[in-house]
Amino acid sequence: MEKPFAQSIFARRLDVISQQIELAVGQNVIPLLTDLRQSMDVAEVERLTATLSRGESQPLARTLEQRRAEGQSSEHLCLTLLTLLARRLGEWWEQDRCTFVEVTLGMIVLHEQLRALAPGMAPATKIGGGRSALMMTTIGSQHSMGIAMVAEFFRAGGWAIMDDSVDSAESLIARVSQQWFGLVAISVGSTDAVAGLAAQVSAIRKHSRNPQVAVMLGGPALLAEPSLANAAGADATAPDAAEALRRAEALVALMTGAP
Repeated sequence: MEKPFAQSIFARRLDVISQQIELAVGQNVIPLLTDLRQSMDVAEVERLTATLSRGESQPLARTLEQRRAEGQSSEHLCLTLLTLLARRLGEWWEQDRCTFVEVTLGMIVLHEQLRALAPGMAPATKIGGGRSALMMTTIGSQHSMGIAMVAEFFRAGGWAIMDDSVDSAESLIARVSQQWFGLVAISVGSTDAVAGLAAQVSAIRKHSRNPQVAVMLGGPALLAEPSLANAAGADATAPDAAEALRRAEALVALMTGAP
């Protein structure tokens, strides 16, 4: 994905996180600069940023739990640690220290932990219309069993799923331009299907009825080489159906700004 376009998407997501931090601590709360400048363990911020870029939620969750046990309020943690981590992710992106997919994974985890810190915010299960997905294999692929299993997993999670065959670029464009989807998930069965993947992701973004549509890639080819997701211009990838559902819930909320 070209960096200027990816940068604009990242900027929107960072704006969503900022808005939700404001919502979490109250509409009229202004972050205290003295809090943001307080003495922080730089090594810890770097370590947590690295775990965020890998989509790992437990290290940050443990840190937040420990700090709350030490007496720090949810509001304070939102305005300090989460803000610092979001800012650091942005700096890593600008310095080419992480890819677009890694930034997205980090923002997903931040979004999840923000919800956990702010119990007044609606849970992810109330995303509403955003929880609709088109699930497909790469155009021309016949390996549909994997995506069918993922589709059933999402249906069990309350998603509205369309998983009819998409057998041409024309049918893909027609599908995403005529129906609103929060997510398009593509299963990549083998490396032979990689060649046209970027063009399919680009077509989805260009013609989608939802300008904020999230695109997730998965399947055997991505298990072998997760970096293909970033190269193709997708937002994220996941190693299995359970992790795909977790990331999709947070990613769609992040893209739409839903709490």
